[in-house]
Amino acid sequence: MRKRSKAAFIFIVSVLTIFAVFACIDTVSPHSQTVDKAFEKFIKSELKMEAAQSEIGEKVYYQNGDYTFILFEIGAEVSLVQFEQGIFGWVWTSFSRDRNEGYSYSAAVDYLNGESLLHGTIPKDIVAETRTITVNGAEADIVMLNDKTGIWIMVNAPYPEDIDDFKIEFLDEGGNLIAQM
Repeated sequence: MRKRSKAAFIFIVSVLTIFAVFACIDTVSPHSQTVDKAFEKFIKSELKMEAAQSEIGEKVYYQNGDYTFILFEIGAEVSLVQFEQGIFGWVWTSFSRDRNEGYSYSAAVDYLNGESLLHGTIPKDIVAETRTITVNGAEADIVMLNDKTGIWIMVNAPYPEDIDDFKIEFLDEGGNLIAQM
């Protein structure tokens, strides 16, 4: 009887080991060795934009900790893709696309990790004068795609309870208020 239970135990452990190996392979497969390869994979698989790949205009990289953001334009739209580097390589974690006109912003919160991401376009009519952007009093980073297109971005931004409580201010070189949202 002991030999049977030992053989059954070995069989079950072997099956679980094989299952774990296949689960790891499936988990690792979406990762890429470089952020550029991850971006190519994102464009082809997630956006199904193979034709649009030739239409991608300026592309800018912004790094913050383990995250790399790629900001790019397609026509009048500005897109932001967030990539995270893990043990097995790079994988995209969030994507946002918005028209490059007027005043707008996007927000994402990872409640499990307590991280937030805020970003938006700098309106075309004030992009040349804008030197500082504050969100609820904290300074955002400005990333310029070109002289006409700018993005502001904050990682782990002060996040109010109510999304309507955001106060976004665009300031000129002297710290004077140009516009407010």
